[in-house]
Amino acid sequence: MDTTSSKQERENLILSVWPNCNHLSTVDPACLAATLWLRAQGLSYSIVNANRQISMIFGTYPTLHDIVNKKHYVGFESIYEYSRTLNPTADELALLATFKRLFVPAFMHSQWLDETNKASFRTLYHYTIGLPTSLFYIRKKFSSAQTWFDIIANKCSYSNEQQNTIYADADRCLSILEDKLAKNNQQFIGGEKFSLIDAWVSSYLLVLVHFASEKSRLRTLLTQHLRLVDYIQRIDEEQLILSKERESHTHISTSSPENSVDIVSVLHIISQVISFSIFIFMLTKIGANSNAITS
Repeated sequence: MDTTSSKQERENLILSVWPNCNHLSTVDPACLAATLWLRAQGLSYSIVNANRQISMIFGTYPTLHDIVNKKHYVGFESIYEYSRTLNPTADELALLATFKRLFVPAFMHSQWLDETNKASFRTLYHYTIGLPTSLFYIRKKFSSAQTWFDIIANKCSYSNEQQNTIYADADRCLSILEDKLAKNNQQFIGGEKFSLIDAWVSSYLLVLVHFASEKSRLRTLLTQHLRLVDYIQRIDEEQLILSKERESHTHISTSSPENSVDIVSVLHIISQVISFSIFIFMLTKIGANSNAITS
């Protein structure tokens, strides 16, 4: 791809993701999957931090903005359909369904319900998103994690048994992925090319490696699968290159049409918080007056 073409594509495609932190271009697995997938397709694009707080709460990121066609593709699935050149295979879709069924519940538990990690992850999202929106988001993620946990609860009697089942399933999933890598000594889980399953698996594992405590039960399970460890290290090196490129294009964040109403969104959040505070104050005052009258 020549320089002129690459520059043109970079100006035409803008990917809005959750804020970045430390070594990752974004702390959200779905957004991270989008960045890795687009890069693997050879597309050049600019990454900007998403600051539309309300959209964050309702999970409408990542978003790919095609300036030329004036279209927005919201969510990884939409971005995948926009950028893919081949249909996913049946084996790939089956493996992805297995990953979401066996691994994601343990990942959610590790992030939001496991006392070892819960405090650090809350701090991370407070830092990247900021108050007061992070409070709503944390509550939403905690609720989502509890839902995954309750699904497993239908098969178990006690809390410890539920946790053991969740992590046993995750370990089984990691073994399946490890076997896929071992088959024909292939470079990626999906084969010789980075595919849909690689985008999802690598994004979750990158978040796990960078942000989970070393005492995390799930991270400990991962370290026992050496091929997967090597696999995620290779992708992490590629992701670091992406982060460096991102830093050299941060000036786009201030002029991007994706962020043109960020200030308005933030002001709206502030106004809602102030209005709610006044409402609570008035209720408290009315209640105090009522007690004074009855007295």
